Amino acid sequence: MTGIEKTEKWIFEIGRKALKPEPVMTVSQWAEEYRYLSQVASAEPGKWRNARTPYLKEIMDCLSTSSLYERIVFMKGSQIGGTEAGNNWIGYIIDKAPGPTLLVMPTVDLAKDNSKTRIDPLIEESPSIKNK
Repeated sequence: MTGIEKTEKWIFEIGRKALKPEPVMTVSQWAEEYRYLSQVASAEPGKWRNARTPYLKEIMDCLSTSSLYERIVFMKGSQIGGTEAGNNWIGYIIDKAPGPTLLVMPTVDLAKDNSKTRIDPLIEESPSIKNK
């Protein structure tokens, strides 16, 4: 094999790897692999485990880019992990589906508090999105 053929093969391999699509990942898979709960925002800090709240898995997966659903309605009680499921979705968007995202809160003060106590720790404690 000549030097030119080696170079052509090398360029082809780099192009093939660069154009290979990422495997499809759901929000719950992203959370299980990349999400870390901070000591600031969680009573159980550390790696996210879907087994801890299995009832949230399907809801999170319906929020994934591969989902066929266009609208998700989540009616729930308080303190069952809904906010954290939403935070997983935000982390997933930042990491796997970048685009405009808007989190709406009832008041500006609640939005600022949520940003400092929930969103900032989400980003800070999850290495896959920290630098994004």
